[in-house]
Amino acid sequence: TLKNHIHETESAFAFAGFGYFHVVFKQDYVRGKYWADVALRILKQKRAISATVRVEWLVHGHILMWFSPLKETSRKLFETYHLSMQVGDFRTAMFSLNLSTRFAVFEGENLQILSRSIGSNLKNMLKHNSECAKLAVLDAVMVDEIRGEDSTPFAVFDGLFLNDDDLMKDALVKKNMNLLSNIYLRRFFSSFWAGDHSSAESCSENILSIPSAKRPKLLSIYFTFFRGLIAFQQYRKNQSDDDLQKGISAINTIEVWLKYSPSNFENKLILLYAEQQASLPNIQAARNLYDASIKSARDNGRVHEQGLACELMGKFLMSVANDFICAKEYLKKAQLCYLQWGARKKASMLSKDYGIKADDVYPLSNPLKHGRDS
Repeated sequence: TLKNHIHETESAFAFAGFGYFHVVFKQDYVRGKYWADVALRILKQKRAISATVRVEWLVHGHILMWFSPLKETSRKLFETYHLSMQVGDFRTAMFSLNLSTRFAVFEGENLQILSRSIGSNLKNMLKHNSECAKLAVLDAVMVDEIRGEDSTPFAVFDGLFLNDDDLMKDALVKKNMNLLSNIYLRRFFSSFWAGDHSSAESCSENILSIPSAKRPKLLSIYFTFFRGLIAFQQYRKNQSDDDLQKGISAINTIEVWLKYSPSNFENKLILLYAEQQASLPNIQAARNLYDASIKSARDNGRVHEQGLACELMGKFLMSVANDFICAKEYLKKAQLCYLQWGARKKASMLSKDYGIKADDVYPLSNPLKHGRDS
């Protein structure tokens, strides 16, 4: 009966919420997955009402993401977006679309395509869920800064907000800690890809001052990963034990996550190991680990992290191993990966900083393959 159907769906949402509690507040990922699976079993073949899509958004976007390939999570959330639109739950639809797109951005989907996708959905998102629209605009700004373009995402607000400083004022007035942490995270990620480690570290301190920002979620993965990379590079400059401990802390955290989904975390952890060995320095071990991270990123379809590993290998060979010829070859490969990702500004930075042009050796008409393409 309808009454039983509603009761079962409400039970599923309660179990999903219990799973979310275990993941976010207790960092008990296995227990969280157990309750998420219970919720999905209840929902099986009962996909028709609003509560159902809310369960799927919560389960896939916040619990099972720790166990499933992140690209698959993005796809699941996109399906939830379409289903939510069909049943008229526009708020959940926008949350699902925003999170699906965010997964795609951080998993290395082409930035030009994603920029167009975000831009085409902003007006509809603002209409149905203004909070999601603010988050999507922040994602668009980050994508723009990595690409070196300006898609004018703030125009959707018709002058109400002109930049993320305006959004920050709004967040502070309304005590919206989620928006505030997302602003700082956007600035952190933009600074990281721009190579501005000082600004990134400043943002990271602001992020860590917000209790809710410490809860595990998608952005926690990349914040932990990038902050660890920065820490090891800062250690090589300053020989600060504090920086070394930050890097080791990132390794310890990702080692835990790796147990649940090797495909999501393998290349990240190996790259952190490489940076750790480069900091000792243990030159041959570092070289082997950089190459292993490059291969793992490629095998798992993360062209941007393949480029990042190539870039860090090149910098290591240049500054620590004094192998300038081999260093430039890796930097050229990094530039090609960034171009394939759509990060033209990042690719241009390598040309400016190291005087290399990828198409001198690798014609852009035949770029490096993305993922498992042959």
